[in-house]
Amino acid sequence: MEQQKLFDKKMMTLAIVATVGFGFLQGARLLDLNSGPYNPGPFALAGLAFDGCTFLAVALLSYFVRIENTGKLFWAGIGVAVAYALLIASGNQSDIALFLMQAASGMGWSLMILCWMQVFTSYRPFHSLLMIALGYFIDTLIQPISSALFPGSRQIVLLIVFAASAAMLFYCLANNESVAQRMKETVAPKTSMAEAFSRTRRAVAGTLVFSAVCGFIIQMDIFADLQYAQTDLTAWIAIGVALAMCAILAVLKLKKANIDYICPIAALCLASILLYRSFDAGDNFLAGAMMTTFLMSFYVLLWLTFISEAYERKLPAFFLLGLALGVARLSIAGGRLLAQVLYEPLALELHTVLIVSIWILVVTVSLIFASYLRYSSKQKEHRLDDAPDELADPAAAQADATEAALGLLRETYNLSDREVEIIREFSAGRSARYIADYFVLSEHTVKTHLRRTYAKLGIHSRQELLDLIEEMEARLLR
Repeated sequence: MEQQKLFDKKMMTLAIVATVGFGFLQGARLLDLNSGPYNPGPFALAGLAFDGCTFLAVALLSYFVRIENTGKLFWAGIGVAVAYALLIASGNQSDIALFLMQAASGMGWSLMILCWMQVFTSYRPFHSLLMIALGYFIDTLIQPISSALFPGSRQIVLLIVFAASAAMLFYCLANNESVAQRMKETVAPKTSMAEAFSRTRRAVAGTLVFSAVCGFIIQMDIFADLQYAQTDLTAWIAIGVALAMCAILAVLKLKKANIDYICPIAALCLASILLYRSFDAGDNFLAGAMMTTFLMSFYVLLWLTFISEAYERKLPAFFLLGLALGVARLSIAGGRLLAQVLYEPLALELHTVLIVSIWILVVTVSLIFASYLRYSSKQKEHRLDDAPDELADPAAAQADATEAALGLLRETYNLSDREVEIIREFSAGRSARYIADYFVLSEHTVKTHLRRTYAKLGIHSRQELLDLIEEMEARLLR
């Protein structure tokens, strides 16, 4: 009954348009021979660097509440994409033109992806997870269909697919506020902000290592003249993975994708591919296609897990997704650059690289798991010292401790009731837009209260607010 109320005819149309439009954007990226992490061009690393830096810049601006308007990002992305298309159409092959082409491609794709992620954050994870997986399936179909129906017209198909995706994104963004209102839940996050950041750090650390390993091997394959990206073989393998992902999500009906699962899943898949390649079993093009499919699927896993976290905490998808994807793109660039630096001096052989990569993955997963155990032990110890009778409900214990800390902040810094209400929601991960809607205030009023409260507390960021609350909790414990 609730699902019927949430999805009327208009909502279903919006969900379908979002799924297809997101798949089209990814399909356009796969069709583009001039960009991407697999591009052997001379300025490919520059494109990856611009790509990653754009993600990180938007993430930081979002975290410090300097950017929440998706419309500006959308039009910036369109402008950069148009510049990229004009550079391609000009046929100019000078170094400056190629450099600008890579930079425009990286920036444009990053901005459009972040806008799509903001759209998906408005849906409950139960819906958005399946929508993203279906979008991945549509993405994988574009390459073989375009090759079969429009051979020799790759650039025209690329332009049409991207333009269709941009039009669908504009439509979704125009109606995104109504989707967010319909899908909004008033349930507080089940995890504390500190725990969410701890899990995010572990996922980002894993992302850094996995992406760097992929980048290193991709560059080694480029040295061996193995160009395996954007092929029908890659597309057919990816289609199988996308279908499996859709089936798993449809059967499990997950309400949230846990970030902590991404590291072991990614490590298992990547280690299996590397092990296969280390035995020289089969065609190198098959092995290369498997690596490309892994990288694409890994990005989908990032979207699934971080979209869930962004929705639960009411954080802009710009922050969590920008952080994860920025680290991923820069790590791929770093891995490729490292291969370029070490290849000739060390006379590296691919077989040795594969064995070392497997060892690095094992060590990384072990360290991440040890970090998780250490964090869990510290949290358990803290809760035992704080309230041994509340171990059955740690979320309630954390909420009580935070509430007591806010009370101490009120007394120490002479905060008003409204200021305490706003920093309570803000410290729990809510965005200024969400707080404004929740308390029926203007967004400007909320930000004014935040600035005034920051001035009283002598802080300048959300992280400093979290640190101050933890300090108050520790003072109460003492």
